[in-house]
Amino acid sequence: MTTRIRKIGNSSGIIISKAMLDQLNIEPKDELELYVEGDKILIKKVKQPREGWEEQFKNADLLEGEEDLMDFNNQFDDEEWTW
Repeated sequence: MTTRIRKIGNSSGIIISKAMLDQLNIEPKDELELYVEGDKILIKKVKQPREGWEEQFKNADLLEGEEDLMDFNNQFDDEEWTW
């Protein structure tokens, strides 16, 4: 894909096709990191802390049965703890 630099106020910008944004899972208002490597400008989506963790835990079956932990009682909880 080729594009041209466009004047945007006092700055310049480029248009990135919807197909390319979809391929990279980039949506409006996503934060992007731009940096120069040699004679190239590289654009990378900034990942949020813990992004994708829930999906990875589900894939590893680590969240399965999590609700069972809430029903775990012990002697201290039953006899000594004041709610």
